Amino acid sequence: MKKLALSLLVASGLFSSAAFADLNYGVELGVRSQSGDTDTAVASTDSKTAMQFGVFGIMPISGAWNLRTGLLYTQRPLIVKSAGLENNIDMNYVDIPLNIMYKFEDYAGVYLGVNLGINMDKKCSLAGCTMSDVTSPLIPLTVGAAFKFAPNFGVNFYFESASGKVVTVNNSDLKNYRAIGANLILTFD
Repeated sequence: MKKLALSLLVASGLFSSAAFADLNYGVELGVRSQSGDTDTAVASTDSKTAMQFGVFGIMPISGAWNLRTGLLYTQRPLIVKSAGLENNIDMNYVDIPLNIMYKFEDYAGVYLGVNLGINMDKKCSLAGCTMSDVTSPLIPLTVGAAFKFAPNFGVNFYFESASGKVVTVNNSDLKNYRAIGANLILTFD
């Protein structure tokens, strides 16, 4: 909880600075389909629907180039199937996007970058399940596009990929997390 409070304080200080008068900012809320792999041959994984919400800001760098950042609460769940049992893996992160965005117009742009994901909690559903070695910060590569369909409303579509081990569950590694998502955005510019 202390990490979340500190992150919110830093983000609010960034967004209130007079130096960023041209800052476009807003809130976003949406769903994502999360998938991943396991390193054991006796288990398989299934994707799971999750949610993401938070605040974002777009700061001009030069011309059409911008920095897209913010503070997002992101769920990264997964289902692991083994020996006829389903183990629901739930991991929650606070993400700080660090993306370079190219805006074609004031209402549309594409971006590429990384998210700095700080793990807030983890749990699994099966009795006796253990989780260890959580990768935090998790740094997935993100590519996306955002556009407005009304003066203050829009949509953000993105794909995210985190290569390598994410967590160890019952001595098996979960790895190569991927997600595709869509968030509704409300801007205050």
